[in-house]
Amino acid sequence: MKKRYFVSFIIVLLLFGCSNDDDFIQQIQLSGKTFDHLLFDTEQKCIDAQPDPNFFINCHQEISFIDKTNATIIFKDIVYPVTYRIDSNVITINSDIENDGFLNSLVFEIISSSSIRLLDNDTIWNERKGDSIWD
Repeated sequence: MKKRYFVSFIIVLLLFGCSNDDDFIQQIQLSGKTFDHLLFDTEQKCIDAQPDPNFFINCHQEISFIDKTNATIIFKDIVYPVTYRIDSNVITINSDIENDGFLNSLVFEIISSSSIRLLDNDTIWNERKGDSIWD
């Protein structure tokens, strides 16, 4: 009799204890991560592309996920605060209303835990692993 109750308890625990909330899982995995899209293959190519010592061309684009809804994104040289939401494997980035950096939402597809794809231009953004974008 005790065995039957124990087995029933385990089944109930498995059915109700496991969460199937993929959005929540994805948000936890993104929080604290930065993804980069390199505009040059190597650091040297980026340095060589600089037209003037007094003017710097940015070598990458990046998005940093701060928490479950807030992020920052850099396209050229300005850091834009943004909000985001996740639906299944799609990340939708919304610009702050006062922000004129971009007017439309940006949509990324989650490829893996370390890569996302910007759907507008099909670029791959990879998770930054070290302190440098070139690591």
